[in-house]
Amino acid sequence: MNRNLFLLYLIIALALVACPDKEEGCDDCGGTILDGYYFDEVTTEDIAELGEIEGIEIGACIRYKLDLGGTNFNIESVKVVDDCCCVE
Repeated sequence: MNRNLFLLYLIIALALVACPDKEEGCDDCGGTILDGYYFDEVTTEDIAELGEIEGIEIGACIRYKLDLGGTNFNIESVKVVDDCCCVE
């Protein structure tokens, strides 16, 4: 019984070490969907609305929240983040 329990713990520990949650080096995306943030790449359609934000360019990965209507970017929440944040 103790041997089986030990093997079970060993397998779980190995699985946790071998299967990281995020890409290496992508630790600070600044929030999650649980915090109300979305992540997406900037498109040509987005540039008109987001052009004033520093570092914004087509293909850049951004973190943002939606406005109260839920259809547009909340401009104050938009931030350019590492590309790995947009990879699911």
